[in-house]
Amino acid sequence: MTRSFHHFSPELKQRIVAEVEEGRLTLREAAQDARTTISQVRVWLDEYGRYKPKRDIVEVVMRSEQERITALEKALAEAHLKLLVYEELIAQANTRFKTDIKKNCGTPRPTRSATATTGATAAPSAASSGARATRTTNGSAGRAPRATRPLT
Repeated sequence: MTRSFHHFSPELKQRIVAEVEEGRLTLREAAQDARTTISQVRVWLDEYGRYKPKRDIVEVVMRSEQERITALEKALAEAHLKLLVYEELIAQANTRFKTDIKKNCGTPRPTRSATATTGATAAPSAASSGARATRTTNGSAGRAPRATRPLT
């Protein structure tokens, strides 16, 4: 089966393109009118049409994306460098203070209470027993009640 090629005059192409751009014809109607395909009418629109997509816009978008990628790569490099500095700082502190800061980070420090120094055993606090703590009205939270003198 042989394929036949139609040669269209530039005047016909320009007329079809003008009618499509003015909105008098759809792409399908223009293709039927010229006895060709819709893709061929699109080619004519690219060739003869007044509306030509600006290819610079794509390049501008690509440039801004490239700038964004460059900025992100720079930020990543700075963050990586900062991480290396922090790791070296922790390593130096570990050797100087003879401890493992990473391992001990986030664990509660042992605290000395007044009862621990005297050797007496204390009742569990509200926080450790799971009970809810209550506020006192006189502001003497955590202190023993004051001894009052009897009235004579």
